[in-house]
Amino acid sequence: MATSTQARGHSLGFLLADVLRLSREEFRRNAKGLNLTPQLSRLLFYVDQQPGCSQTELATFLDVTSVTVGRMIDRLESCGFVRRLEDASDRRTFRIHLDRGAAPLLKRMNSILAQTTAHATRGFSEAEHAALVRSLERMRSNLAPERD
Repeated sequence: MATSTQARGHSLGFLLADVLRLSREEFRRNAKGLNLTPQLSRLLFYVDQQPGCSQTELATFLDVTSVTVGRMIDRLESCGFVRRLEDASDRRTFRIHLDRGAAPLLKRMNSILAQTTAHATRGFSEAEHAALVRSLERMRSNLAPERD
């Protein structure tokens, strides 16, 4: 019979956390030459997927404070990777967009991400890979806060 510790080690939450930790470590190793912290990489990936997101949305996604995200945006903006544009309906809010300098960097980041994903899913059939993605998307949807 499995002990409590063994059962926890095989629980979904622990497995997901381990997979995330290991995939981030591999991405970080492969992305050393990019001179970006893992959180700056994640911020760029998010802005690429959600152009025009707000600083508050980025803070939620990255699980950091809005002030921390502001500093991260400052750094990326000074490198020419992102730009802030005023929100047409709320002058206090800025929408974050990729700047021209981000394109070559994102191309390299996406290549590294594809390598990392290929390594993580080595031995998976296309059907297994597709089923995993569908399952994770459904789990995310189930856990996401309901919006009015």
